[in-house]
Amino acid sequence: MTMTTAHLESLSLHATTNRLPVAARLALSFAATVTLWDQRSRTRRELSRLDAAQLQDIGMTLSEARAEARKKMWQI
Repeated sequence: MTMTTAHLESLSLHATTNRLPVAARLALSFAATVTLWDQRSRTRRELSRLDAAQLQDIGMTLSEARAEARKKMWQI
């Protein structure tokens, strides 16, 4: 199953809920972070596979796409 942005936001929201035990909040926060990193990694991998015409369609240059694709998953 692919995690959507809405799912990720929901997971993050649950992690900040004070009604949950501390361990549960930490686990949800960790899961949200790892999910975000995975999403970035997948997006950047796909970005690196686009050709110049496809990049132009999304408003990026080849050099911008390469710079983004080189970033580590934890980098914004």
